[in-house]
Amino acid sequence: ANPVFRLPACVAMGDRPAWGDDDDDAPREEAPLPAEVVTRRKKKVTKEEEVKEQEEYVTMSWEEIFPKKPIDRLRWLYKACKAAKEGRIKPNPLYNVVAHRRFIEGLKGSIATDCLNLIRGHIHLFSPKQQKQLQSDNFELFRKYAPISVLDSDDDEDAAPPLPPPPEVVVEMKDKKKKKGDVRKREEEEVEGFSDDDTEMKKARILAKGVERRIDPADGQAYTMEEFIQEYGGSGDKPPVEWDNARHTSFVYKE
Repeated sequence: ANPVFRLPACVAMGDRPAWGDDDDDAPREEAPLPAEVVTRRKKKVTKEEEVKEQEEYVTMSWEEIFPKKPIDRLRWLYKACKAAKEGRIKPNPLYNVVAHRRFIEGLKGSIATDCLNLIRGHIHLFSPKQQKQLQSDNFELFRKYAPISVLDSDDDEDAAPPLPPPPEVVVEMKDKKKKKGDVRKREEEEVEGFSDDDTEMKKARILAKGVERRIDPADGQAYTMEEFIQEYGGSGDKPPVEWDNARHTSFVYKE
């Protein structure tokens, strides 16, 4: 006969088996956590930190830079060169500004000279190609305000000496408390081109003590203006283009 299996009475009746029916497995109600409010306090910025941040900020917007007055463009260049040296701005945007014709527009006298000296003093920040451009006749600021080299009578006049290193430029930043009359006087002098640092005035003083020569790119030799005129034409009042183009090679040979 086949064996007969009998289920427990609780299962036969459709009830849940007794196993697993433990109070530990029953869902529990957890007590709600109290609400937590998180606030982030802003770092309190002191007046000194705010002033320092404003002083170190350098705009690279052409719309803000080019309309500035010459003296303010010099102040901007001073801050920009310092920022580039410290790695706070990149050299390429700085080059794009100073190489633009609108940046050097209206620069005269000591302001122009200081701008050029700032650029020359930070020339190592730029690429070799950019350095070549900023130290060539293609760059108007260099062509007009580059220093003049002087040769002694014992030196070889066929070899133009390298330009002297640029002097350190100290720029007085804008002071709101400064008297307006002093600021206006400085700006008027710069507009008129009156400055002890003007290259043409320096040149005139140096020429009084020697003979100016420039390098002719045709043969790489140094010649006086009279010799340029003999070769290319022109006059003392209107020298040949070749003489003007060789301005950056100018030096004075002292007799």
